[in-house]
Amino acid sequence: MAIHDITIQQGATFAKTLTITDDSDVAINISSDSFRGQVRKKHSSTDTEASFTCTITDGANGIVSWSLSATDTAAMGSGKFYYDVEWVKADGTVVRRLEGVADTTPEVTR
Repeated sequence: MAIHDITIQQGATFAKTLTITDDSDVAINISSDSFRGQVRKKHSSTDTEASFTCTITDGANGIVSWSLSATDTAAMGSGKFYYDVEWVKADGTVVRRLEGVADTTPEVTR
């Protein structure tokens, strides 16, 4: 698992990619797996601020994209949030791959 803080611009499309590798830095085939992720105001919050759309873009090479639409980010408040992205393996095992602070900057143009 890696800790990686991100900045989300309110009202703008947010997109990142993640490459899943083993301890030798060799890509893992994730074609049969899935990913999920959420943003919350606090770790303990019951309400979700946003949910990432996670798409495996090159499963054989371990590449997944995670994103929020401009509509999703416009609906978010501004300020400090927390997020994580989890890897759900085909056998049901869940591994948290990323987590951190999501600093959301306010939108001026609407």
